[in-house]
Amino acid sequence: MSLQMIKKWKERKKKAPLHLSFVFGFITIAIIILTIGLAEAAITGYYKEIYRFSLPLAYTMVVIANVFLYLFASNITDKWKAAFIPILIIGIVLIIILFLPWNWWGVPPEDYAGKLNIRLYTNIAFITFSYLIYITIAIICYRTKKTTEDKIAKAGLTLLFCSMISLIMYFLMILFDNIMIVLYGHPGYSEFIYIAWIFAIIFYILAYFSLVMPDWLVKRIKKE
Repeated sequence: MSLQMIKKWKERKKKAPLHLSFVFGFITIAIIILTIGLAEAAITGYYKEIYRFSLPLAYTMVVIANVFLYLFASNITDKWKAAFIPILIIGIVLIIILFLPWNWWGVPPEDYAGKLNIRLYTNIAFITFSYLIYITIAIICYRTKKTTEDKIAKAGLTLLFCSMISLIMYFLMILFDNIMIVLYGHPGYSEFIYIAWIFAIIFYILAYFSLVMPDWLVKRIKKE
């Protein structure tokens, strides 16, 4: 999808496809990083250094993807561009927090019992930041589609709106997984993670179609 977006950017010479390619690219990198960390855990039977580093690094990739996602949405709707700098600053601060040692990423609970543990708060901050962007984009899409009469544009905005709902559900599942870890001593990667990835796939599809509509979809929209 990232390569397809870059191709579209070269064809159209507009920023939106390039920004969306970065979104897909950084999310893909995040998935690869998490997969490597999980592979180490599966092979060794322990959550060791690679796994522990993979979590904040993957989250960092998502933070960067979120920033580009906001750029993408603000470009195609031409709304709220002034908010980009504050979002960028918050994102940088969040990335720093993600790498603080008191998150105890992948460390067994007994090893940091009685010590400062900010993991839950970091995850809440991470999800709140993500929600801030997704809800903002959803609001932009909802308001913008009300002002357009073009069926294709309206459909694209609706698809983007729905993709944001998918991301909101994705991170809600991630939050539930973290609650299981912190409050109930769950080892992690509960059933909520698998549900989360379903929403992630839905996001990929909807976000892609919001910008690159195949001919069959365009024809169907025009018929309605």
